[in-house]
Amino acid sequence: RLKQEYSSRAAGVETALGGWPGASAFIAASNADERQLLRLIETHAPKLCSVRILVQQREARFKPAPSRHPDVASVLDAVEVDDDQAFNALLNFYSPEALLIGGLTDARQLFKKRVPFVAFDADGMKHYLRGELEASEQTGSHTARGLMRMDSAAVLSGLEQRQAAAEAEAAQAA
Repeated sequence: RLKQEYSSRAAGVETALGGWPGASAFIAASNADERQLLRLIETHAPKLCSVRILVQQREARFKPAPSRHPDVASVLDAVEVDDDQAFNALLNFYSPEALLIGGLTDARQLFKKRVPFVAFDADGMKHYLRGELEASEQTGSHTARGLMRMDSAAVLSGLEQRQAAAEAEAAQAA
């Protein structure tokens, strides 16, 4: 879930976490659980076959590394994750250390520090500094799609709609 105080940064958080594929991923505790979940999906919800399944063992909650930019909020600061397995998957598979900034002016201030970073602004624009390369690019939606506030039923409904649209597009192309 997105913390209320970060609602104005929702597009940046959604982009940093991979949009629909990130928000709708299932988490399995083992490869055997992943195969069982795939069989269940194929049997009972074939339209969801494209959903991402992350394999993350059940372990104690990981402790994230300290930020190189402690004065700037990160994606991890903006989200609440109650389940330890989901929290650990977030750390392993996504970029929760990415920073949340207001816009290009904030990015320019970070570029001046010459400390590597990846940041997303309120419009979903990605800014980064790697070595001598500093860049800004549009990688996500300019507006939040509410992915961080949806319950699982809404996420499943969205995936079904996305699958149906892909099937319709494929049928039209044929």
